[in-house]
Amino acid sequence: MCDILKTYSTLLVPFLREFFDMARKIIFEYGGVLDKYMGDGVMGLFGFESKAGECTGNAICAVAAALELKERFKDLQAKWICIWEKHVPHTITIGLKCGINTGYAIVGNIGTERRTQFTALGTTVNIASRLTDLCDSGQIIVSATTKSKISNQFELKSLGIVTELRNIHGPFEIFSVLKKKKKCFLN
Repeated sequence: MCDILKTYSTLLVPFLREFFDMARKIIFEYGGVLDKYMGDGVMGLFGFESKAGECTGNAICAVAAALELKERFKDLQAKWICIWEKHVPHTITIGLKCGINTGYAIVGNIGTERRTQFTALGTTVNIASRLTDLCDSGQIIVSATTKSKISNQFELKSLGIVTELRNIHGPFEIFSVLKKKKKCFLN
């Protein structure tokens, strides 16, 4: 049993390092801030320093970052599945899920005297997390609030209304991001 755990840790940790580094670079490239790593996940913040009324661009940047992460994750996934197949007798499946919500949050250094962490808290953040829980692998789900800020830039598909997210009550219309819209130029 120890050999199996050792094999998993020596194969999983380098993959996570590579994924985290890729995600960090993409978040920064699109004007976001890396909030934290959560297990095998990443939380990015977009627009936390913005003034009121500038959210539209931040939502667009967040979705564009998610789409790029999704595309680049495919290559990373293929690379590591090939490596894992050489060392592990069963198939390892990994995927990427992104949940995005737009709104206000409490942002800052939060914690105790001995340990603080820069992070965001609040219902907006919790809804984004719950949207991620609803995703299938390779899916980016956004809230209606985010949809209202990005629909002119991205093709979206309605996924309907969910009536309750874990510990958050009420109806929530959700959408899957399909791709960036092509721009038409007229001469």
